[in-house]
Amino acid sequence: MPRIKKVLPEGGLETIRTLGKRGVNETDIAKALGMSYDTWLRIKRENPEAKQAIQEARAVEEGKLVGVLYEKAMKGDATCAMFLLKTRHGYLEGKDVNSGNAVQVNITIPGSMDPEDYKKQIEVKQDE
Repeated sequence: MPRIKKVLPEGGLETIRTLGKRGVNETDIAKALGMSYDTWLRIKRENPEAKQAIQEARAVEEGKLVGVLYEKAMKGDATCAMFLLKTRHGYLEGKDVNSGNAVQVNITIPGSMDPEDYKKQIEVKQDE
């Protein structure tokens, strides 16, 4: 007799949204749904509503976290400010962000000369 595939329980989408918004990891979401993590992965892959529910929940979670970071950065927390600048605005430590298409010119200056060699270099010889 073939095994019956497990499906989302009644209210499963709401459970996914609620727990996902709170940052609960997917292993624990699967437990809350009464299934193994592997079964949850299969359901998420096969059920577009389940996949969308977790994606939307994570987007809400991310928005809240970014908001907290932003508020802390605006209150002077340098670590939060640096993190936001790096992740959202492409800042890199030790590199100028705007130098991607800049022209670079290298000038090589010769080493020093003793006065006699220099004098020979600059002497102008006139044609006789």
